[in-house]
Amino acid sequence: MFIQSNQIELPFPFEFDLYAWADAVYEKAVGEGFIREPWEPDNAIVQRIQAYFHTGLSPAEAASACFCLNH
Repeated sequence: MFIQSNQIELPFPFEFDLYAWADAVYEKAVGEGFIREPWEPDNAIVQRIQAYFHTGLSPAEAASACFCLNH
């Protein structure tokens, strides 16, 4: 889902953590109705979600931060 050619290179075990976490973000976003399946992220969304992972947000927090409307 989040495989892009310009992604940051991650150590192999860490890469699986990111993929599992990103899948959880996707599932949360779909479950909350922020996005509809099928959905493909663009490069900006991929980079934003990676940044949320690296800063330690939970998948629920990242889904809200990435997909909720700002008021």
